[in-house]
Amino acid sequence: MSIAATTYQWYLSVHILAAVLWVGGAFTVQLLAIRASRPRAAVEIGSLASEIEWVGTRLFIPSSLVLVVMGFLLIHEGNWDYKFFIVFALAVWIASFLVGAAFLGPQSRKLSQDVERHGPASPQARARLQRIFLASRIELVFLLLVVLDMALKPGS
Repeated sequence: MSIAATTYQWYLSVHILAAVLWVGGAFTVQLLAIRASRPRAAVEIGSLASEIEWVGTRLFIPSSLVLVVMGFLLIHEGNWDYKFFIVFALAVWIASFLVGAAFLGPQSRKLSQDVERHGPASPQARARLQRIFLASRIELVFLLLVVLDMALKPGS
């Protein structure tokens, strides 16, 4: 039995670790959002928004970038064609990147501002929180579909 790994195996390992961090983090954020949405948990909204913004820039963005770079290296190293499972994953990655950059990030900052100005139980803060988490729940469903897509590799 050999302990040495091929370059492809190293790329795949890093790719999988990045996916676990990104998707697992997104799932955890959803659980925290459900807890923060409870009527008596209004005080947690402001700190949650701030923490999610912090985690987004330090975990979600780097892990998603590592994930896509490793994916392209895997395609090259494994001589993969751009089959459906790869195209679908890339499309979801691009959509997730755009949603994060254009909506989730800015809305999280605005949520922090709403909480600071109007308080955590304000209608503005609650409405913004619900919009953010609806968008991120939809994104999470697609990320989970990509995990299945990568595991099952339909069309390959």
